[in-house]
Amino acid sequence: MPDTHAADLMRVSEALKRVKPSATLAVSQKARELKAQGVDVIGLGAGEPDFDTPDHVKEAAIAAIARGETKYTNVDGLPELKSAICAKFKRDNGLEYTPAQVNVSPGGKPVIYNAFAATLNPGDEVVIPTPYWVSYPEMAALCGATPVFAEAGIADGFKLKP
Repeated sequence: MPDTHAADLMRVSEALKRVKPSATLAVSQKARELKAQGVDVIGLGAGEPDFDTPDHVKEAAIAAIARGETKYTNVDGLPELKSAICAKFKRDNGLEYTPAQVNVSPGGKPVIYNAFAATLNPGDEVVIPTPYWVSYPEMAALCGATPVFAEAGIADGFKLKP
């Protein structure tokens, strides 16, 4: 058998080769290293809260598992959850939505990436307002598109202008 390095065995798509290492993971790792050295650090990289999951949420999750609620759900969220979200917006914000107008996801980035993957083609350009979350240009690159940055700073209220 020929002498092969582990790196030679890993096949990577051309799309993945366009993506830079995660700045979010790098800054999060740096925060962990500093904390391990005893430095008082507030890590803002990964967007995680600085508090533990509340006990009532943990207890509800455990109860759901005990009831056997461990299967796949609708891709856009449980109907009961979507109805509860509609009720919350009506009660707290005076806004009326139907469950068909609600999409439950693990965060904004998966929704944006899915939209990019469904609509972008190699050679397309994606306008990304600055400031932006560091993943957005990489998402565009993964889809073969080119990010184009448009300043939308504090002086403009973070809104795009023509």
